[in-house]
Amino acid sequence: MSQTLATQLFGLGRLRLRRRQLAELSDEELVDRAGPRREAAAFAELVRRHESKVRGLLLRLTGNRTLADDLGQEAFLRAYRGLERFERRSRFSTWVYRIAYNVYLNHRTRTKTLGVLPQDYETRVAAPEAMESAGRSDLRRDLGAAIARLDERYRAVIVLYYIEDVSYPEIAEVLDLPLGTVKTHLHRARKMLRAELESAAEATV
Repeated sequence: MSQTLATQLFGLGRLRLRRRQLAELSDEELVDRAGPRREAAAFAELVRRHESKVRGLLLRLTGNRTLADDLGQEAFLRAYRGLERFERRSRFSTWVYRIAYNVYLNHRTRTKTLGVLPQDYETRVAAPEAMESAGRSDLRRDLGAAIARLDERYRAVIVLYYIEDVSYPEIAEVLDLPLGTVKTHLHRARKMLRAELESAAEATV
């Protein structure tokens, strides 16, 4: 997806020529190049580095791969256009997560889905079954289904912390919540998931 998205965003056929040099730069250095100087290839490298995680977050929030791709593209376009306003009080990845989450919220408001996920959500976001044992695949499906049934505020915290490996302070910034609220949401979400999984296990006995 990275080459396609970068090409869609910037129309750069020469990206490969500079990728090796750009890959050696930090995110901060790439932001320097992509910001005031508007070096599109530098931003394309940022897209390449972070798009899979941004798309993963959006996929688990929406349960729809096509929609996740569309919202991810919109998020990176917004980031590119607003890069000069990036104040660097957080990592670039955290900033992009927040933009992506806001894009998702805006879409949800427009479509009035209010966090409703399709019935086959857990199979859409799970890893291919052929790559896993039957037992582990069942567990992933159960976990995916349990996460899908969580209230949106809890689902977002669980996805960011456990799946995207985002820290508490970064989650607070992404979701625009106090740090204490993030910890409370995560604690409650874990209890809900545990109860869901225990109930599912009992039903199979």
